[in-house]
Amino acid sequence: MRLSRSWFFFSVAAVVASSTEAAQPAQKSSVTEEITVTGKRPITPETSYWVEDAFEDYPLLGPNFARGLVIWNHPDPWNHVGPSVPPIRAMEGMAALGWDIVRLQRNSRLGQGWEDKVEAVDESLGAQVNAARAEGYRHVVLAGQEVCGAFALEAGKVIDGLYAIVAFAPNTGVKWGARYSSPYVPNDLNNPIILAHTWDQLTNTKAERLLVLFPAADEQVTQARGPMAREILAKRNLPFLLLDETSQLRGNVVADTPDFDAYASCMDLFLSPDLTPHPGEFHCGADEVPLALAQMGIKPHGGESWFGYSTRGQTIYLELPAGGRGPVTYGWGVGANGKAKAGFRSLNAKFTGEGFTADLAPDQALRGVRHGALFRLTIDLEDGTRAAVALHRLPGDS
Repeated sequence: MRLSRSWFFFSVAAVVASSTEAAQPAQKSSVTEEITVTGKRPITPETSYWVEDAFEDYPLLGPNFARGLVIWNHPDPWNHVGPSVPPIRAMEGMAALGWDIVRLQRNSRLGQGWEDKVEAVDESLGAQVNAARAEGYRHVVLAGQEVCGAFALEAGKVIDGLYAIVAFAPNTGVKWGARYSSPYVPNDLNNPIILAHTWDQLTNTKAERLLVLFPAADEQVTQARGPMAREILAKRNLPFLLLDETSQLRGNVVADTPDFDAYASCMDLFLSPDLTPHPGEFHCGADEVPLALAQMGIKPHGGESWFGYSTRGQTIYLELPAGGRGPVTYGWGVGANGKAKAGFRSLNAKFTGEGFTADLAPDQALRGVRHGALFRLTIDLEDGTRAAVALHRLPGDS
């Protein structure tokens, strides 16, 4: 079942005023051409805003079947290629896991500066959220990368009742000091403005759940934002997942790389309608464990329990038998791209000192060894490759 396009028409009125933002203010865009179909590119050169499906491989399921709706904002770099940049791979993983993903697109002829379009984007996002609710979606998420992550946060200040906001490396616009040189170097004088916007957004954004990524070595924001962000969010009564400079995620676009896969699984569990996280900080590798085990179908038996993420982004659970005698419980999640089927197996293991080996299949082995505070696994996969995972000990009997 594909989502009815009727709700796209709903937002036309909200962006009428923004039609005059064009490069030639005297020429007003045709209202009937605003956000009426899901086009590959602007419907006409005069179209300012429109919506399109995010992934051809994942057609929209509709409000009766999807876990929720994610409205993705395209990135908006200075070279105006934003509308042609696909959503990041983490969003594709969410689509594979049953979320409907659409893109709010903006014509690249519109002004580039934050002040040039923030009000119009707020109105457009608000209209889309209201229309999605009218269509029947109960869980609506605003998400974006870079400037568009900041748009999502900013819109959250004026839109009530948002299910969640996801902002990857948000910033409110970098003035490049060396636009035509390589590498591009941001003008540090602009960073205090970005920081002021960030603190205001984190303080005033109204969402039921909030996920923000502040990567280390962000090429567009040179100052670390994690410590202040955590201080601000800790004072608020909402669940938040903060991936900051200590997360070992590096670079402005790291959420579009395999390095983010483990956090993509954590993100999916944090956003799951089946989980009600407590107010305060949500910790990957701990807070999502009950839901992850439920998806695997595992009930712990009181052994020594470990949890982590494989190099393919799957949640992995390992339970060693008490006293070193008995089967090993090995469980796995759906993975960052939603391609696997969660499950578990009880395996007869051969214990050797600080480690063990067990057969998953005639030509597939699971190997584990204790390494300080970690338990490291290597897993033979059906395609002949291997996955690796570092597991952390769970407190108590889990």
